[in-house]
Amino acid sequence: MKQIRHYLRDGALDIGEVPLPMVGAGEVLVRNHFSFVSVGTERMKVAQARMSLLDKARTRPDQVRLVLDTFREQGLAATLRKVQERLMAPTTLGYSCAGTVVAAGSQAGEFRLGDRVACIGEGYATHAEYNLVPRNLLAPVPAGVSLDVASASAVGAIALQTIRQARLELGESVAIIGLGLLGQFLVQLCRANGCRVIGIDLDPGKCALAMQSGAEAACAPQKDEALPAVLHASAGAGVDAVLLTVSSADLGPIELAAALVRDRGRVVCPGNTAIELDWRTWFGKEIEFLFSRAMGAGINEPDYFARGSDYPIGYVRWTANRNLRAFLDLSAQGKLAVPQLITHRFPFADAVTVFDRIASGELNQAVGIVFEYPEPEAGVLDLQPRTLIFRSDSPRGAVRLGQIGAGNYAKSMLMPHFPSLQGLSLEGLCTARGANAEALARRYGFRKATTDAGELIRDREINAILVATRHDSHARYAAAALDAGKHAYVEKPLALSEEQVAPVAAALGRRGVDGPTLWIGHNRRFSALTQRALAHFEGVEVRQVTCTVHVAAVPADSWYQDSVEGGGMLFGDVCHYIDLALHLAQSLPIEVSAFATADPGHREESWAITLRFVNGGLGVVHYTCGSQKGLVGETIEILGGGRSAQISGFRRLVLRGGRGGGMRRFRPDRGQQAMLQAMLAQFSGAPGAVDYSESFLASAQALLAAQRSIAERRVVGLEPRFPFRVS
Repeated sequence: MKQIRHYLRDGALDIGEVPLPMVGAGEVLVRNHFSFVSVGTERMKVAQARMSLLDKARTRPDQVRLVLDTFREQGLAATLRKVQERLMAPTTLGYSCAGTVVAAGSQAGEFRLGDRVACIGEGYATHAEYNLVPRNLLAPVPAGVSLDVASASAVGAIALQTIRQARLELGESVAIIGLGLLGQFLVQLCRANGCRVIGIDLDPGKCALAMQSGAEAACAPQKDEALPAVLHASAGAGVDAVLLTVSSADLGPIELAAALVRDRGRVVCPGNTAIELDWRTWFGKEIEFLFSRAMGAGINEPDYFARGSDYPIGYVRWTANRNLRAFLDLSAQGKLAVPQLITHRFPFADAVTVFDRIASGELNQAVGIVFEYPEPEAGVLDLQPRTLIFRSDSPRGAVRLGQIGAGNYAKSMLMPHFPSLQGLSLEGLCTARGANAEALARRYGFRKATTDAGELIRDREINAILVATRHDSHARYAAAALDAGKHAYVEKPLALSEEQVAPVAAALGRRGVDGPTLWIGHNRRFSALTQRALAHFEGVEVRQVTCTVHVAAVPADSWYQDSVEGGGMLFGDVCHYIDLALHLAQSLPIEVSAFATADPGHREESWAITLRFVNGGLGVVHYTCGSQKGLVGETIEILGGGRSAQISGFRRLVLRGGRGGGMRRFRPDRGQQAMLQAMLAQFSGAPGAVDYSESFLASAQALLAAQRSIAERRVVGLEPRFPFRVS
């Protein structure tokens, strides 16, 4: 299918051929008839992408802080890779469209093939021939509403949510600063709500359109023009509410809002404008300032938009989906005159030119812009491939890799090493979003890009699968790969529960002597510093290992902290140090005892985990979030046989006792490249290669034992043997 792709590096746009998405249980595949351009939002995105790197940094100081944090924790090379990947990765544009259902998942609810639907949501309702949309982000279009009108539903839902935040009542007065599409919708909705409306905008044409839509006055944003109109409409008191829809770096709009609103009135901001509240004015009037977050409750909650959960109507009346349906109902009742707001129509094929004209200011007078999509020929959907094949003349290596998933970690810490790995051939790349799969496959030289993971598992040319999806699907893909006779590399963790890990162990148990092997992405055990420390203890059977870790807190809204997808930081990062303790002890754990702080906000979490090994050694992991300032992030200490080793930040190794000195590294060496080389050796059966399957599975079981110990408040015992035998 064709989709608009936008690149943050230089603001370039193109319409690319990308694989058609796979339809999940709670998802609906929609063929676009119309997609709506949010002129202000999308102009801002394109303009920011076309800024110089310095100007980008000035515009997004929050991103600069994240880059600096990454530099302090991971060093210059890793930081540059992450920044470059972010700039090079394609993104989508658009968040409002309408079309017909061409496929529906088993849990898609009311939606059936051929239904006319309106779709909302950034990353879902994009400018593309087809969109895969979760069921809570679409709604049926009433019979009397045309699809071009329905394609504006996301902006309509934003307008409705803004009005709800403003708590407007019948007979109140409201000033709307900014009369673009959102402002025009607000004019009409406020009038339908029985309010007196004053519109304010620099563009006389938009002021005239607001008057046509029911505003009793519309004027320029100069105070000497706006204030008399407001005082006239409000009997001298000032308006009850001001709605700020403008996108501006100037403080003029927020200052004007304070001047126009009455004593103890409300100012609501759904736009992206500079905000600096003058204390004397805002305190003096006791003005209430509110934001309006997008389309309604749930739009930022994964349980709602991705997994289809809903809020009971008795507790949350206006969710994003209910606002969407309310907008469509108002349109069907004739309460909204949407067609007069669609001022420009373009074929989708001209989308790149249209965005160039928007960015240059040529379409500043536009209110509503829609892209129109041509009718496909009969049967085209059945012919649309979910896999794109790229010609390649390069010879195939011993390890022929299919990769499922390409998140931030894989793109910045694993894939950049692929070109340097001898004996690796890149066969196929699968991601949920076709644009990402196509772009990465071309960049790294994969032979095909797909949105169908089964395509890679079924491919007989592929003998190894790398799984870099979110944590909840790791074990499922690993078991499928092993059952198909393919080696499985799984980014940590292997599984989030014992039920998930069981099929992986069973699949390994069924393999033959030369059968597939398992790998988990625990890179720290392959760091040069770790290997040197391990060699220092050669001949010492019993070691005591202590891992002390101080890291920044991961925000509670990160997918890492999501109980379904991520499992929390125990599975996202603490697992590395459980594995490292096991590796340095060179023994299997037989008892695990663990404690964790109770922190619902995930801000100051910590874990204390003790492992007792079959050879009598001990491992201790003390992991703390949120108290990292001024402390070394990772300190690993190994003691035993009169010898000691200390790794600090994976930059410095100090050895005492025995023979040999320590090591220093200019930048942190956490072992990613060495790990991938060892993986290739294991998967290809290279002479002398170590099969780490047993130790990786033992590490995964120790992690699950720690989870159970925390939940059950007891010491958890483990069998001191590998849980399966190779026939």
